[in-house]
Amino acid sequence: MNKVHVDTDFAGDIDDLCAVAMLLKYPDTEIVGITTVSDDKGKRAGYVNEFLKIADVRSIPVKAGADVADGYYKMPLGLPVEKDYWPNPVEASQNSVDETLELLKSSIDSGAIIIGIGPFTNLFLLEQKYPGILKKSKLFL
Repeated sequence: MNKVHVDTDFAGDIDDLCAVAMLLKYPDTEIVGITTVSDDKGKRAGYVNEFLKIADVRSIPVKAGADVADGYYKMPLGLPVEKDYWPNPVEASQNSVDETLELLKSSIDSGAIIIGIGPFTNLFLLEQKYPGILKKSKLFL
């Protein structure tokens, strides 16, 4: 069984949703965590949770990562108009960045492949907190 962790700017466009959908059905693959990057007060993480609920998947931990409000981005990636994509308002899912980094670290410690889609800010923050951790990880960017 291949373990994967997806670090994503989910909801900026459709490619991230398609990647997660593919991984959910990919043979011998288990998603052990999803973290969002360039988040906006947990909205991207909320969209991931809503998508997983629609897909009837409740076992994957999701954490909101680096937030645009923290000043990491000169030009933040925007979010589309919610009502154009979701039938009902989606609840944001906020947490501390430390929780996000712990989920990433746990995934790496379990041998998961880290798939980075979008800005790599969470990976940068992870490397700052745990120097050298990315050298021992399996990255697919």
